Formats: sequence, structure tokens, C-alpha cells
Amino acid sequence: MESAVSSLVFLDPPGLKEAAIFAVFLAIVIYGSIRSSRSIESARKRAAIMSLHVLAFLIICFLLLNPALRVDSYKEEKRRLAVLVDKSWSMNLASGADAGTRIDAARNFLKNNSGFFSRLNDDFVVEYYTFGSGLEPISPDAVMTEEPRNGNTDFGMLLGELGEKNSRGELDEAIIISDGRNNGDSASEAGEGDRRGLRINTVGALTGDASPDLWIDGVKSSEVSFLRYPYSVEVNVKTTGKGGMSIPVSLYDGDKLVAIKEVAIDGASRSGSVDFEINPLTLGRQIYTASVPVMAGEVITENNQKSFYTDVIINKIRILHVAGSPSWDVRFLRKALKRNPNVDLVSFFILRDPSDLVFATENELSLIPFPVNEIFGSELGTFDIVIFQNFNFQPYGIFGFHLRSIRDYVLNEGGAFLMIGGNKSFDSGNYGATPISEILPVELDYIPRTLTETISDRTVHPKLTMAGKNHPIMKIFPDKKKNEDEWNGMPELEGFNMVQGLSPDAVPLLVSPDGEPILAVAKVGSGKAATFLSDSSWKWNFVRGSEGDVSPIYEKFWNRLFLWFVNDPDLNDVRVETDKAVYAPGQKAELRMWVLSDEESEAAPGAALVHPDGEIEQISLERAGDNMFTAEIETEEPGVYRVTAGENGGAPADEEMGGISFIVEPPAREVRGPTSDENYLKSIATGSGGVYIRAGDSADKLKIDDSRKKTVTGYETKELWDNPFFLLLILGLLFSEWSLRRRWGLK
Repeated sequence: MESAVSSLVFLDPPGLKEAAIFAVFLAIVIYGSIRSSRSIESARKRAAIMSLHVLAFLIICFLLLNPALRVDSYKEEKRRLAVLVDKSWSMNLASGADAGTRIDAARNFLKNNSGFFSRLNDDFVVEYYTFGSGLEPISPDAVMTEEPRNGNTDFGMLLGELGEKNSRGELDEAIIISDGRNNGDSASEAGEGDRRGLRINTVGALTGDASPDLWIDGVKSSEVSFLRYPYSVEVNVKTTGKGGMSIPVSLYDGDKLVAIKEVAIDGASRSGSVDFEINPLTLGRQIYTASVPVMAGEVITENNQKSFYTDVIINKIRILHVAGSPSWDVRFLRKALKRNPNVDLVSFFILRDPSDLVFATENELSLIPFPVNEIFGSELGTFDIVIFQNFNFQPYGIFGFHLRSIRDYVLNEGGAFLMIGGNKSFDSGNYGATPISEILPVELDYIPRTLTETISDRTVHPKLTMAGKNHPIMKIFPDKKKNEDEWNGMPELEGFNMVQGLSPDAVPLLVSPDGEPILAVAKVGSGKAATFLSDSSWKWNFVRGSEGDVSPIYEKFWNRLFLWFVNDPDLNDVRVETDKAVYAPGQKAELRMWVLSDEESEAAPGAALVHPDGEIEQISLERAGDNMFTAEIETEEPGVYRVTAGENGGAPADEEMGGISFIVEPPAREVRGPTSDENYLKSIATGSGGVYIRAGDSADKLKIDDSRKKTVTGYETKELWDNPFFLLLILGLLFSEWSLRRRWGLK
């Protein structure tokens, strides 16, 4: 509706200097009037003369200020109101005890007060926004469905943007629905919205008072570590509850509990830290999780654990090689090990048996003493692989507790054990009644047997099993047919150790024509074990090899076995990568897979995603190159995910072709520390003239100015100085003064 209003304005308003001059002239006029009328006895007559003088002077001054009549045209329109809903991740947290999430509380507030917001549309231009790092327009319907995913809540930036909108006339009132968690980088003071008359009402997306909270505030860990080299991890814990107590902190490797330690919470800072030592036993990306228990009455549990990762690389594979007697087999294996620059080899050769008849003292015959207690005690955990090659433990002071140490080193510490055949190995070395038999992939006899019962002198040509054809150890050549042909053409072995059979978890890779195991492997507890039941693999050295050199096939076979022992990802047929190690819920993980083959892969490898709850989801891959495939993975629920590639459609199996894990967790800023702040919301409302309420309250309590806003559309100015009325008025005043002076006898 258009309206107009008239007002008197001065086009040449006086400054301070002009006002002073007017005051001086006014004083002169008054003084002159008093002097000219002092002969009149009547005070009333003198006052009349003086009034006429002053009035005439004021009218002249009025005209000098250039008076004008201004007519303003304006229209009345609806005020602009913004409803802002917090979309930061903390809105996914519980709004109170026995309540839903904060975003549910915000939506229920809008739904339960739908009548109030409908009435707002009658008096306001209502706009809806979500905010986190900044303002984003949104429809009212989308507010009820869009999930909060923003990584932080920057109230400083928010209030700044609202103030700018207000200064441009784009905003007059605001209603903020939030949990009050302010963790942005912009500086912000409470009530900052009260800059240009913008009133802000705040609604806490909370249904109760803040409960005590205990959380992991951070984990200091190296993103890169070395295999079997321990490193330190610091876990920081904080609480809003009382201090002066001890809290257990648990460290997990997947589902396996690594350690539990107590952290002392300081009474003043309400924080504490504890150090763990991690000894990575597997190459590639390893993920660990630190967690604290849930306190009594604690509502926010999403911050009670935090996962972190380290990319484990290998410095050198440290191998302990114990050989029972010199032989061609020992010589060629040792030569292959020494040629590998990634192997740190520690060898012990037994050059004679204690029963050998010699005519010299022990000191003259020993190069060094055999440090049994050191090797199989304190130093055992420093090795990645232990090899017994045709070694009989009995004559050298090795007892049951030494062999138990090797067993535990494999089962519990992720170590690897390899036994190579000969007349002092397996049943020929009476290992059936020792703890070593518990970790071998083959079954041994508990009762000692003679050599004729444990050694076969038959010449055999080992053949690949079905598992062996696809196992990474045996893939000397990428091409499957060529690889099988090469193995079929390998020289025969001269004899082998006979055993009682395979252990339940064993995987045979090479067998004799009659099915007796030659090479078998097994995953045992946290570690691995393998058996090569012959002492004549040295004959393979001459295949594709020149005189004096180690054969490429022979060397590659043993090196691939050792890489399999340490879980080297490069041994896999498929390499799997993700663009990041840590994602926020809702982010898409970019997956890349390479098929490591000399020939172009005709089909994409099978791939699967293992969710934190164990659910397996097949992944559809798209070709992005000759042997490269990609996919995008939706990440919703927090936790540790694993991508696997395998023969069985990518489903996790005993032998995966490749895989990688990654973490999905809420933004640290949104769950670390007090996750809500009612006082901050109250201060914003109070500082801007608004009201704070909770989501469960009625919206009618909010302070809203529903008056219409007047906007000037134009104006017209008419000057008054040339109006004859003022000239006649001045002349009339002067004539009246002249007439009165003549009547009262003045000059």
C-alpha cells in the first residue's frame, strides 16, 4: 500500500560556525531593541517592540536556511524472517536422556509448531536455511529430510552473514535452531547479531540438561611405522564430570584386545593421557581403536572411542636361519637370502654333531657359542621369520620351554616359522612330541620313528594343487598357463619327509604324484607357518640360471614365500587403494584397483565391502584403464570398513587377492568435548533482544515483531524562500514596529 507524508526540511542547515554567527546577530538585535525602547516607561510596550524586532530577525534567518516542504512516498511491506537449522554433524547426537537425536528434536519443533510457522507466512517473508560453515538456502520440506553432515559449526561466520543481510535490508528477524556447539575458526562474541537492530531468537535442539561426558580427545600416533618395530601411541582423555579418578583405556587391533591401561584424570583440568606401545605385525594399512567405558548417565557415546591408522612399511625382513648340517640345500638357500637386499639374515650353522669323534677341545672347534637362551628368549621377537632347516634340536640344549617360545611367537606375536626337510626334520627330528608340532601345517607322530619310516628316498616330481595354482607364493609368472608350465618343468626332488597328513588349517601347494604333501602353508593364530618336506630344492637353482648365479625361479619362489610370511601387499594379484584413510559419514570413498598382470584383464576382479557390523556388500567396478578399475563407496555408519578382492566375488576368504581398510568417523570437532552449549544460545538471544527456548517449548514464547516495514519509494521537495507570504510577513512586522514607535513617541 502506497502512502505519503509531508515534512519541513532545511536545504542549507547551519553548521557550528553559522549558528555562532546567528547567535551573535540575535544578541545585537536584542541589545539594539532594548536601547531604542528604553525611554518607554511601560514594560509591556517595550516587550512588544522587542518581540517584533526578534521575530523579524528569526524570519530572515529562517529564510536564509532555505526551508522546503518534503513529501515522502513509501510503501508498507512484510518484514523478512529467516529460520536457520543447524546441519553440523553434532545434530546427530542424542538430544537428552531417553530421547532421539538433536535433528529429530529440531524437526519435531517445526512440526509441532506448524501453526505458528504458518502464521509467520502471513506477516513475514519467511526463508529457510541450514548452516554449518555458512548459510545454505533450503526448502521447508528438505529441512525435514536432509541429514546433518557438516564438519563444523562456525557461529562467528553465521552471525557475520546475518548482520550483512540485515544491513542490506534482506533480513529483519531470525530464529536459530541448534545445539549451540561453536567450533568454527571465525572469532565470535555472544550477541554479535545485535549490530544493526537484528533480533535473533534461539531454540535449543535439546530436551534436557547436559549430562556428564567422557571422551577421547585425541590420539597421537605415527601415520607411518615399520614392521615389528614398536612405536608409542598417546591417548588423551577428557571429561566434563569430576576429576581425581582413574579410567581404563582399551586398545584394539580390529576385534583383538591389544592392551588395557588406566589413565588418571586430573581434578583441575579434568584430563589425562596414557601411552601404549604398538608392535605392527602386518604390512600395509593397519587400523587400531582406542576406547573408554561409558559413564553412568552418559548420553553421548559416539566420542568414547576413536580409530586411527598407521601405514606399516618394511625396513628389512629379519630372518633367523638355523641349519643342522652343511648341505647343498643350505648353501643355495643361504645364498638366495644374502642376495636379497631386503633381508637381514642371522645364520647359525651346526658343522658337527656332539657325537662326532674329534681330537680337539670344544673352544678350538666352536666359532661362537650357540646362544640358545638369547635367541629363543629375549631376541626371538625381533625376527620376522624363523627357519629350521634339517635341524635336530635335541643335542644343543634346546628344551621344551624354548620350543614353546617359538610356538607362542607364532601364535600370539604374529611371527612366522618355516621347517625345511632332511633327516633331522619333522618326525626324523622327533618334533611330533614338541610344541612345534602345534603350529606346523602337517601332522607328526608323537612316537619317535626310524629314518626308514620317516624319509622316502623316492624321486618325485611335485605338482601344483588347485590351491597352489592360484596361491601368490607359487605365481612366479603372472600368466597362469605359463606359470603352470614352468612348475611342471621343474627338476625332480630326490626324496622327501613323510608325515601323518595335513593339519586342519593347512593349505597344500605342492604334492607328490601320490598326493603326499611337499609344500604346505597355514595361518596359525596371529602368525603363519610353512613346511617344505624335502632337502633337494637346490636343484631348482639351475632352471633358467647361469653357472654360479641363483636361478630367478628359485630365488623368486623363496622370496615370495618370505613376502607371504610378512603379509606384503605387493604379493597380491590385485592392488587396492582408497583416496583417503579417514572419511566422514556420508562422504564417498574413491576406490582404485589394479590387476597386476602382464596381460590386459578381461574382467574386473571380484570386490566386496565389509561393513563394521560384518555385513558384506558386493562392489561394482568400472574400468578406468587397461588393468585399472574404480568405484565409489557410500559411507554412512561410523566404524572400520574393509575392501577385499578375491576369487569368490571379492568375499573375504582365507587367501585374499588384495584388500585395504579405512575409517569412517564423525568430524572430531563435532564430537570432541562438550557437544552442546545452551548458555551460548541464550547469550545470542539476550544480546540481540530475542528469547531462548528449548525444542520442547511452544514457539509462541519467541519474541517476534510482526509490524510492517515501511520502505521509502520516492520524495518531492518544494522550496519556500520565494513565497510572497514571508515577504509580506516581514514587511508587516516592520510596519507594525514603525507604527507603534510613532504612537508611543519614539523616533
